[in-house]
Amino acid sequence: MRLKQETMREAILAAATEEFSRRGYLKATMSQIARRAGTAPSNIYVYYKSKLEIAVAVYEPWFKNQILVLERSVGRKKSTTLKIHCLVDGILRRIPNDERGLTTTLVQALATARPTDVYSPQLLYWTEDKIAEIIQNAFSEVPKKATESSTAHILMLIFDAIALRRNLRPVISPNRATLKAITEMVLRKMEDRS
Repeated sequence: MRLKQETMREAILAAATEEFSRRGYLKATMSQIARRAGTAPSNIYVYYKSKLEIAVAVYEPWFKNQILVLERSVGRKKSTTLKIHCLVDGILRRIPNDERGLTTTLVQALATARPTDVYSPQLLYWTEDKIAEIIQNAFSEVPKKATESSTAHILMLIFDAIALRRNLRPVISPNRATLKAITEMVLRKMEDRS
C-alpha cells in the first residue's frame, strides 16, 4: 500500500512538473495534472492540499540541490571576496535563470497564493539557514549569527524580486555592476559587525 501511495505521489509531481513547464503555474490546473498523472482530481487532494503545495514539492528538491551545489562552489574559492561574490552570483543570477522555469513556477505560485492556500515556510527557513552557514564559512573569523541571518534574509528578498522579474520579456537580470555592489554590501555588512 505504501509503495502504491509513493508511486502516485511521484506521478503527481512528475505530471505537475510537466504541466508547470508547458503551461506555467497560472495556466496549469489540478484537472490537467490529474489527467497526466492518470488519476482523478479528487485523488490529488489525498496527497496535496493545494496546487501551491504541489509547486513547492516540485521546486524544493531542485532548489535545495542548487543551494548545496552553490555551497560547494563557494567553498572552492580562495578568498572571502571571491566566496561572497560566488554566493551572490549563484543566488541572484544563476539559480533564478534556470532553464526549466522552476523558479518562475514558485514565484507565480507564491504571488498568486490565497490566505486559504497551504504554505509551509520551511524551505525558506532552510535556505536562509544554509546561506547564513555559507557566509559564516566564507570568513576566517566567526561572524555573529544575527548578522549572518539578516544578510541571508536580505539576499533571499533580492532573490524573490529578481525571480519575479524572470516573467518579463525581455528578461531583466542583474548585471555585473549590480552583483558587485551587492557583494560589496555583504562584505561591508559582515566587516562592520561588532
